[in-house]
Amino acid sequence: MSTHDPVRRRLLKGVLAGGLTAPLAGLLARSARAQSGGAAAKVIFVYIPDGCSQPHWHPSGSEYDFSLPAMTQPLASVSDDLVFVRGLNMYSGGSTHEGGIRKVLTATNDVSLDVFIGQYYREQSAHASIHLGVASSHENGAGYVSYLGEEQPITPEDNPLRAFERLFGTPGEVSDISARRRLSILDAAQEDLARIRSQLGQTERDKLELHEESLRAVENRVLASAEEPIGSCANPDWNRGGWAVPEGYNTYPNYWNRDDQFAEVSRLQLDLSVLALQCDLTRVVTLQFSHAVSPTSLANEIGIDQRHHDSSHYDANNEDSIQNFIGWKRWYCEQFAYLVNALKNVETSNGSLLDDTVIFLCSELGHSSRHDHRDMPFVLAGRGGGLETGRFLDFRSANGGDGESHSKLLVSLGNAAGIPIESFGYTGHGSGPLSGLYT
Repeated sequence: MSTHDPVRRRLLKGVLAGGLTAPLAGLLARSARAQSGGAAAKVIFVYIPDGCSQPHWHPSGSEYDFSLPAMTQPLASVSDDLVFVRGLNMYSGGSTHEGGIRKVLTATNDVSLDVFIGQYYREQSAHASIHLGVASSHENGAGYVSYLGEEQPITPEDNPLRAFERLFGTPGEVSDISARRRLSILDAAQEDLARIRSQLGQTERDKLELHEESLRAVENRVLASAEEPIGSCANPDWNRGGWAVPEGYNTYPNYWNRDDQFAEVSRLQLDLSVLALQCDLTRVVTLQFSHAVSPTSLANEIGIDQRHHDSSHYDANNEDSIQNFIGWKRWYCEQFAYLVNALKNVETSNGSLLDDTVIFLCSELGHSSRHDHRDMPFVLAGRGGGLETGRFLDFRSANGGDGESHSKLLVSLGNAAGIPIESFGYTGHGSGPLSGLYT
């Protein structure tokens, strides 16, 4: 599509209005760094719900000599591969859970950073960005972390079998992918699309055209290489451990959204995240665990009867429940450590996939029971883009003791991915990347 196309102009107008200062031509062009694929990092965004208790989450000590408290203690085994970040605040935008999840990857921009990075590299991989979930759509009234545009959230795929099929084909039946790929979904749906289009106003027709264009671009790349291996994996190695939806299951909730399946689906989606990057299907994966105001219970898995969101109100309802909340956060940190190790175990020309990747662990709240957006529980992992790991960075003294804006961290992640931006969304506390994060 030309830069003069009115739909493309409207899309980029929304991005630029959110605070991106790079010129239009710069956003549409591929930088030398991006084209070479050398230092530009692959990125995984991992969301976990309902904030934290700062004394039990953030490290204590100095930049290179620090200790981890109860919530993040499970990360000690991989701390040399991490950067713990403290003193970052999410400014402007909405408040509480709903406002936090809306801006954690957007910083009040229309488009979220994962989608933005994916669109920047959309011509270099089969999928611009991949969005996976673990019960993210179950009883979700608070929202999602990824946005295609203004008030256009992306619903992650919660069913790992369906996610695998969309990426690689039916598990165990990879050989028939080529034949199925020759069928254009868009061509088959033109009659329905024309009928829908006739019922929409101009703004909604523009949005539909954007979706169609994105799907057509993916289809064209897939059809052009129908006889070739998918990415770099002709036969993807995905161990689903026999996990399957029972035949004839039609009970609420969906089988993959049940509490007793949460842990297993988590492992499957984590493995798929690694496999998608390993096979060069995309440069960006977002994994959303549950959602804000999470109703999840893992009584059989971690021995805690209290549901996640209930435990997050420990000092508002029951001081004793802080131990339950600690238990929950420890479990999520264990999943994050699993992801880090899984990436380390994939060899690449640079060492390991972890050396090519940066991971951003985030949530929508700072202090969970106060529902604020200050001193956010953010952790980075990997060495993609030149991230210097094994550190604890404390920004609470910035801006006269007010702390630093998390939008600068998003700029840093965009830069690590090879995109020359100076701002992303909110700029009330300045622009540019987060100081000292990258070498």
